[in-house]
Amino acid sequence: MKKTIIFSLALLVLFFNISLSSAQMTDALPEIPGWINGELRKTEFDTVSGKRGFWLERDYRNNAGVPFHAVWMEGSGDKGWTPPEKEISANDGPLGTGASYKTLSVKGEKAILEHHPVTGYSLSVKAGKKGTLTLESIIATEEEITAAAEVLVGRIN
Repeated sequence: MKKTIIFSLALLVLFFNISLSSAQMTDALPEIPGWINGELRKTEFDTVSGKRGFWLERDYRNNAGVPFHAVWMEGSGDKGWTPPEKEISANDGPLGTGASYKTLSVKGEKAILEHHPVTGYSLSVKAGKKGTLTLESIIATEEEITAAAEVLVGRIN
């Protein structure tokens, strides 16, 4: 009888932890009403020393049909990355490939925007202490990728 109760409690705790973990993951890259929301793909940072966070990916199309690839990293995977404190607006110079970089604010969070003439825009923003969102799009404009980041960061925070 005692073993049955202990086993039942252990199963209940395990089920609660799994459902709580799944809820946190889906909150990071939520479905956006009015957008086309692709399948949510997740990878856990599972090491010999334990779980260290997770990585989520989802493809979106906003209501104008502009595609975005979103990546969310939470836990040890992104803890070393932070946007620069000082304002940056630069390019990779005469020997580079035409890329430009600048810092900006997305919903009050520091972010960095990169544009490359071949691969398009990439915007990364640290969302508080929760994690890091990166959006990429080959065809979006600076305004479109910034607006998409604001929608997602607003839902995450």
